[in-house]
Amino acid sequence: AIDSGGGVASSASYSINGSIGQAAAGFVKSTSFLHWVGFWAGDVPNPTVAPTVGAAKMLADGTFVSISGKIATSTEGDFAGFFYLEEPNRSSGIRVAFPAGAISGLVRGKSVVNVLGVMDKTPAGERRIAASVIVITSTNPLAIGALGLNNRSIGGGDLGAPPFGQYGITGGTGLNNVGLFIRAWGQVSYVDGSYMLISDGSSAPIKVDTSGLASLPANGSYIGIIGISSLRIAGPDRLPLILPLNTADQYYP
Repeated sequence: AIDSGGGVASSASYSINGSIGQAAAGFVKSTSFLHWVGFWAGDVPNPTVAPTVGAAKMLADGTFVSISGKIATSTEGDFAGFFYLEEPNRSSGIRVAFPAGAISGLVRGKSVVNVLGVMDKTPAGERRIAASVIVITSTNPLAIGALGLNNRSIGGGDLGAPPFGQYGITGGTGLNNVGLFIRAWGQVSYVDGSYMLISDGSSAPIKVDTSGLASLPANGSYIGIIGISSLRIAGPDRLPLILPLNTADQYYP
């Protein structure tokens, strides 16, 4: 209970928020339910239940979707306003956008997460879920590791028939891996505070976003990158982009 002066009360299973002159509102959660307490916010449509990340990507933008039992492959501190989920078998991954401060406690590779939200995409065409509810339900005992890919394979071809599916890179072939947690490597041919280029000799250099990194490798050095396979736009083309995770994992000799 919260007095009329407002405040917050919480435990491992509930969070109740109140303000002056306002009834208490919050939720109680478990591994099988999420029960809202307080305000009636109008009718909520039944979500489309997507059994897999790949199935969610086949849905149209604006579809209200529910997806459960997927593994977080980044934490709330790795990127600003979004994190990534992946199938336990590493077959597909997806970005999940959330309001700042809306989630905490994600453990990369281990947190099992349920998400309720709306299908959307980034300006580059990467599918994402704009989440309204995110619940960490349990911890996976065996952490998901990064999938090793050579530069030529990053991005891959289209999945489905985008926008009902996921764009790959322009002219890309092979399995689509946009949204997956990956490991890549190569020699640095350019580096600054916005991006660097790496090449392993199998394709044109791959751009790596460096905007969130505390330190940068030397130009000409050979490095490895642990991060997310993403997309960027250059003129009419979609090209691969790697989003590295926190500084401890960004690269190694």
